[in-house]
Amino acid sequence: MTATGEWAIETSGLGRRFGGRWVVQDLDLRVPRGSVLGFLGLNGAGKTTTMRMLMGLLTPHAGSAHVLGLDPRRDPLAVKRAVGFVGEKTTYYDWMTVGEVLALVAHYRRGAWDEAFAAHLVRVFDLAPNQRIKTLSKGQVAKVGLLLALAFRPELLILDEPTGGLDPVVRREFLERLLAEYLDEGRTIMISSHLVNEIAGLVDHVGIIKDGRLVRCESLAGFSTSIKSVHLTFTGDPPPKVQFPGVLRRRIEGRTMRLTIEGFDPERTPALLRELGAEHVAIEELNLENMFVEVVTRDVEEAVR
Repeated sequence: MTATGEWAIETSGLGRRFGGRWVVQDLDLRVPRGSVLGFLGLNGAGKTTTMRMLMGLLTPHAGSAHVLGLDPRRDPLAVKRAVGFVGEKTTYYDWMTVGEVLALVAHYRRGAWDEAFAAHLVRVFDLAPNQRIKTLSKGQVAKVGLLLALAFRPELLILDEPTGGLDPVVRREFLERLLAEYLDEGRTIMISSHLVNEIAGLVDHVGIIKDGRLVRCESLAGFSTSIKSVHLTFTGDPPPKVQFPGVLRRRIEGRTMRLTIEGFDPERTPALLRELGAEHVAIEELNLENMFVEVVTRDVEEAVR
């Protein structure tokens, strides 16, 4: 039985080393219950390591974590029983059939396993129960992993690149239908994906990890409000240097300067921008993928003449 509380996931100073190097450090992460966190980062940023620590598959070298009120270090089995997890790389007994794998997991999750829902997922994923695991494609193996994570209707799903190998139709079915149904039941999802815009319509919170450190963790609405792209058009050449708070990126193209600004304030920032002497100021909304790219590649400056 899991404890109740505001957070489905809560970490404090969480860290892990490999070979003396910190791959995750000082991670303070909070995921509200009933939310969908898009956990984003470049390859090697620490996403998989973080998720494995949350599941009790890796022991932290610093800090603490609680998942549904459970401590993965002290009681990893309880976490595994409570959480639906899809890892980046999952292996099964390849001599078993799909049906045998489902029956094995159902046995260990008896009392929680939803047989009717599992049968529904077999049909949705177009899996053949009598087909052996070793004969499945990468996409079909991914479907088996998703089915096993969903079929006992856990309160929390932790999904590490769950759509890898899936064709576009099945990806859309999974993201737009199955996970939407899951959320309607008030459950929580933490999902990482390289296909950022594909999960953009699903997530309502964003966590961005860079070089093992959490650099953003907030609601998607707050993230979208705080980062904007601004196009400034000048009558002559733009100023060579801009002293302006929160600039993530600056790019000059002729008489146009494009700034990406973090901490955008709709009440104050436009007026401050006009003080730079621009003839015209245009503010552009960014999608989730573009905001993510701007945050993880900040301080990159280009001038095109």
